[in-house]
Amino acid sequence: MRRFVSALSISVWGVVAAALSIGAVTAQDAITIRIEWPPSVYHVDGVITVQGTVTHPDLFSFFLELATFTDDLDDANWIPISLPNRTPVISGALGEWDTTRLEDGLYYLRVSAILTSNAILTEAVGPIRVLNGNIVDQTGGAVVVVPPAQPPPVDAAPGQPVVSPTPEATPTPVPRPPVVNDLPLPVGGQFNNFDEDALDLIDAAGFTWIKWQVPFFVDDPSLFAVARDRIDWSHANGFNAMLSIKGLPEQLEPIGAEDYFPLFAEFVGEIAALQPDAIQIWNEMNLDREWPRGQIDPELYVDLLRQSYEAIKAVDPEIIVMTGAPAPTGAEGAFGLDRVWNDDRYYAGMAAAGAADFADCIAVHYNEGVLPPDATSGDPRADASPTRYFVPMIRRASAPFAGSGVPFCFSELGYVSGEGYGELPSGFAWGAGNTVEEQAEWLAEAIQIAAALTDVDIQLIIVFNVNFDRFVDGDPQGGYAIIRPDGSCPACETIAALRR
Repeated sequence: MRRFVSALSISVWGVVAAALSIGAVTAQDAITIRIEWPPSVYHVDGVITVQGTVTHPDLFSFFLELATFTDDLDDANWIPISLPNRTPVISGALGEWDTTRLEDGLYYLRVSAILTSNAILTEAVGPIRVLNGNIVDQTGGAVVVVPPAQPPPVDAAPGQPVVSPTPEATPTPVPRPPVVNDLPLPVGGQFNNFDEDALDLIDAAGFTWIKWQVPFFVDDPSLFAVARDRIDWSHANGFNAMLSIKGLPEQLEPIGAEDYFPLFAEFVGEIAALQPDAIQIWNEMNLDREWPRGQIDPELYVDLLRQSYEAIKAVDPEIIVMTGAPAPTGAEGAFGLDRVWNDDRYYAGMAAAGAADFADCIAVHYNEGVLPPDATSGDPRADASPTRYFVPMIRRASAPFAGSGVPFCFSELGYVSGEGYGELPSGFAWGAGNTVEEQAEWLAEAIQIAAALTDVDIQLIIVFNVNFDRFVDGDPQGGYAIIRPDGSCPACETIAALRR
């Protein structure tokens, strides 16, 4: 989800006089203004209720606005779609959006809150796809044709899953670009949105990969175009494209693995035809927020991995198939195995179930450091397990796969810093001392260390993240971003210094 906070003076139906001065708006104020549904990279149709939170001690009123999606939000032409509301809302209805009045395509949705100081706080999310019928749009230079959503077949058995319709033929994908790496090992970054300025920064740093996370929803053909847009945009700009594809525990549990896994495998097989360079299968499946509670099981996951691997390789053997990365954690003793498995236990289960036979790379996450990556002791937290340290974390993940010959990839490597945003949420208070300078230095050092290891073959590092800007309680992803709120990228400079 993109977060755009601005302070401006305008007149809205006579509510605010343009001549009045503008009050100061702080980053802390902005966390009370957010759209919670629909999220970005989603499709909507009909009349929907926009959900979110608008609370502020100086709130005068708020309203919803809409703009056609563009690569540059500053060029967006906003139009109001709801009347002003003066009643604060906490995780409730912000207003109705009648999408039937619009041409199908990509849009931004924005909530604007007017304060008694005459300042305005805004948050925009997008792209959101309006999908009431046939759709033709142009994003990132690639024309995409998406079929309308199909109703369930009339002969579907009650309670049985409905297979997503196969997308209609689309234009030829943008060819994979010739990519030359001159860093100690290939490096990429996870993107949140199409951002030309961010491309220039990571290109100068020597990045050669862009990672996107794409959801899988049963019976949602619009996600095929979401994936295509991101693959084509990455390739058109000279980068390899990696897609991390994960489904919803809320769908997996009621459908059941036997019926759900083939649907997921069919989807990633269709995505393989779009010629991404790598596909990751699921994300942090050792946690109950990503996998159904009480069903966390590496052997079950490897069955999903196997089916997905076979579907992808049948279409394009050149695509790198990457496992999902377990969350680095030692919390199973506190929460129980129905809710979380420690990552070392889960990796061991994956290895025993044969994950190395159905993956070109075993994925690893590391995003909780408060010390340089060469540290192996000294973490101030009481539960300073091996997951707190960069190199011990690598060896913890790789140990069960010793002798398998399968390499490792960091699908997330990040250091959080609240600089430029404010105080980190309580759940991330451990990173309060991290500076942006340390973030930059540690990322560059981690790349050097990973490349120099002789006992673990690391072939790719994806920095988490490049351009996220969401910074709210429980979700300070902007704090991990290497592009900081002022538009600078210190980590781009430290990483660029490693180029050969």
